[in-house]
Amino acid sequence: MTLAFAEGHRGALLIGTGRYDHPDLDTLRSPVVDCAGLAEVLRDKEIGGFEVQELVNADLTTLKRAMEEFFGRQAEPDDVRLLYLSCHGILNPRNGNLHFAVGTTDPEWPASTSIEASFVRGLIEDCWARSIVVILDCCFSGRFLPGAKGGDGLAGFQEALKGRGRVVITAGNRTQQAYEGDHIDPAAPAPSRFTGPLIDGLRTGDADLDGDGLIAVRELYDYVCRRLHEEGVEQNPRFGGEMQNDIPLAKVKPKPPPKPRRKRQLRESPPRPAVSDTPPGLPWQARAALGPARQPVLSDGVLVVRENRRLWVVDAATHNRHTMIELKYPGDPAFHGDTVYFTGKEGRLQAADLRKGQPRECRRLTVGSGQLWVRGDVLYAQTPLGHLYGIDLSTGNDLWLPISLGKLTVTGPPKRSGSNLILRTKDESDADQVVVVDAARGRLKWTYLTEGPLSPEWAVSEQGIHLLRPAGPGPGRIVTLDPMADEILWTLDLPTEPLAAPVSADGLLILGDKDHRLVARDTSTGETRWEKRTRGRLLARPVVLNGTLYTADRAGWLTTWRLKDGRKLRSHEVLLSQDLEGHPAIIPGALYVTDFRGDLRGLPAP
Repeated sequence: MTLAFAEGHRGALLIGTGRYDHPDLDTLRSPVVDCAGLAEVLRDKEIGGFEVQELVNADLTTLKRAMEEFFGRQAEPDDVRLLYLSCHGILNPRNGNLHFAVGTTDPEWPASTSIEASFVRGLIEDCWARSIVVILDCCFSGRFLPGAKGGDGLAGFQEALKGRGRVVITAGNRTQQAYEGDHIDPAAPAPSRFTGPLIDGLRTGDADLDGDGLIAVRELYDYVCRRLHEEGVEQNPRFGGEMQNDIPLAKVKPKPPPKPRRKRQLRESPPRPAVSDTPPGLPWQARAALGPARQPVLSDGVLVVRENRRLWVVDAATHNRHTMIELKYPGDPAFHGDTVYFTGKEGRLQAADLRKGQPRECRRLTVGSGQLWVRGDVLYAQTPLGHLYGIDLSTGNDLWLPISLGKLTVTGPPKRSGSNLILRTKDESDADQVVVVDAARGRLKWTYLTEGPLSPEWAVSEQGIHLLRPAGPGPGRIVTLDPMADEILWTLDLPTEPLAAPVSADGLLILGDKDHRLVARDTSTGETRWEKRTRGRLLARPVVLNGTLYTADRAGWLTTWRLKDGRKLRSHEVLLSQDLEGHPAIIPGALYVTDFRGDLRGLPAP
């Protein structure tokens, strides 16, 4: 039978609670964005066509009255009713029954301070609407379903669902926790692990598994389950109830036809054939992580997005997803060709194939936590005893005998300036030092002890080693060292605190600050060559390719500039996931970014 939208009123009540008074109930940041994202797709007339009511951080009386009106006075037989809850789920310590927490809930007194699941079941049982969908994103939500241990009145509830198009989707089973998203950027909370895919499936139309142009409840559930399995989330959603016919929740929004490109010809000039290096299929977008994540790294034709200790790998040419690689121990991975190097058990160096995720043989070496970096064809690794190795990955041989750094600990990826290897280190007293090593011979050349703490952001050019200090808030200073000697070339006091790691290219040092200034300075003298304003503070390190500068700001704009004079070339409206050390990945004709939801997006580049 062909599915169709019911003729009655389509109503959705979205309830989210993130703020709690009781110390045993942690603050949740996902419910706000969960409700907002779901409301957007449900309200869209080309997708859900629902009339949506949102109640975020409302009090107990307001919520119970709203639910009673939603399922009672307002409901007619041909209507569709969708109830969504994103909150803490708690269990009554006396009988194990499920309760939904509100801001003033006391876990010791759930009956009088929270919404009991049986209250919601009773409203559903008495509701006249024949099509009812309940979606629960909370811990222990599986206990809401018929047959779940600890529920009361379950037989009657199951009978009420039978044959009337009434279903319940829960974020997990009766014992599982429901997980929030990873809030990497404080200004951009992430959807929960369960609701994020649910919203994506409706918004993109990917949940239309049978391709009929409609997304039914069962299809949406199957899509979310598949996404959680692919992404390695330890949640097992549940589906309960019985239906005479599946309930269509949304339509697949038609994609707008591509806008024809206007061709421009100069008078008295012969027409030139159109040539484009833009890879096919751009713009392109797909979920790469479960929430905000690092900006992508391009290695041997694959894009790697890091989310906590997971690596999501996507082929840059075909956009196909490869196997997810899980890093079980702390430390930043390092990439070379189609191989990722990382720290394993007891600090042992490990390697894996990026596309297949299978282990690979590598040098036997014990390294400090996160002390791995690749520059060119060389893997640099510092051992817990302070020895720095340089390993030629093309041959597997050491470039030089291990360098003893003593009590110094390398604090970030080494950089190169000509024949010099530049290291940022800290000593036992936590003081910052710059160490310069002959990259070919592995010999210490000189060490610079800074006058005060340095910011983690720094850059190296052929003209200098550009350090930023102090590390704390407030106006900063650029200190530029001569790479060939322990000498300061120039210093410059900045008007305000710099943001994101600077980048150097073509004799320019590019830096953004808190006042939305983007400034290009001469790397030899520090003199300002040009200054522009961004719409917001930078979210990622600027990056340069072929004379073009790329920046991303908090206002949601990815902008390209002509490097030599700062002329703005093009802007894309996209809010990136914050990564002050990372930057967009660029290939000829395209750039790839990770947005604040964890989606990997491909955009045409000039």
